[in-house]
Amino acid sequence: MPDTSDEPVAVILAGGQGSRLWPISRDRAPKQFQPVVRDRPLLTGTIERLSEIVDPSRIHVSTRARFADAARATLGPVPPENLILEEEPAGPATAFALSIATLSHKYGNAPALIAPSDHLITEEDAFNEASRDMLEQLHSTPGSMVVLGAEPTRFDPSLGYIHTKGSDDAVQVIDSFHEKPDEDVVEELAESGNLYWNTACYGVRVGRACEAYRSALPLIFESIERYARGATSERAYRGAAIGGHEIYPLMWAGMECLVVPRQLGWTDVGTWPRLERVLQDQRVTSIGPALQLDAEDTLVASMDGRPVVTLGARGLIVVTHEDAVYVLDRQKALDAGILERLRSLLAASSREDLL
Repeated sequence: MPDTSDEPVAVILAGGQGSRLWPISRDRAPKQFQPVVRDRPLLTGTIERLSEIVDPSRIHVSTRARFADAARATLGPVPPENLILEEEPAGPATAFALSIATLSHKYGNAPALIAPSDHLITEEDAFNEASRDMLEQLHSTPGSMVVLGAEPTRFDPSLGYIHTKGSDDAVQVIDSFHEKPDEDVVEELAESGNLYWNTACYGVRVGRACEAYRSALPLIFESIERYARGATSERAYRGAAIGGHEIYPLMWAGMECLVVPRQLGWTDVGTWPRLERVLQDQRVTSIGPALQLDAEDTLVASMDGRPVVTLGARGLIVVTHEDAVYVLDRQKALDAGILERLRSLLAASSREDLL
């Protein structure tokens, strides 16, 4: 029988590969399990933040089976049996569906926060206040989905945007979602209402969210619910995948979509430019111990704590792990095609472990 109390629950989505930040992000230990920017893994920071709002025993972590060991090493107060595993990467909508099905099976129609594992929050008090407001909204409108929207500080073509009709209300009705729009679209939307970054931090009543997914995708979601009823932290989901954005099935089923808008220090640490911007904001020039003399446009990330010394370096990214040192041309590291060719060479060599 599910726990039918109205205490909040949470899921942290931690199944991404983080390939745009390779080699900080490794195949067996992507960025969410690495101490990016701070002295703790991003997942650990997310757990600590959510633990201010949700009892750690009611926090779950969704990830891939191949990352299970890395996840267990960073769970802290979260019980290891609270892992939700999928065998192969099946997209964010599948991870979302697995999460709400698992939570519904365990907790009934509890209010839930669903958050990414790899985002950097620099204003934690403001973030926690917004999260509590999202949960409060679920008490007022239990049939709705609530998303935390961050007020944009610049145009970013790799982020999702939320558009509302425009108001000064503490909670606004979402007019549309736009995933990675171009700058002209963003400018046009901003003229016709309010525009926010989609932080991918959601609040739902899990039973209601399951009803929406069941209505929108009955056959696939039936197999996901069947898995959730017998799932363990050792057995990974291997079934059908759901394509597209995780919010679309909720919208197709007619759920009211709301946004809690906030000004807060939020960054999706998913690209080298965003990571460098975070470092600049914190007035640091490297991750880990480094000394650079006469360097220009060079980022150093010592992930294993070894000191890195550079002299006259130009346009480089230098990353150290315990088993390897990587030196990349800065511009080529921003080219996904070139980076993938390098990874293919490693995969074909005897050093596939360096991926």
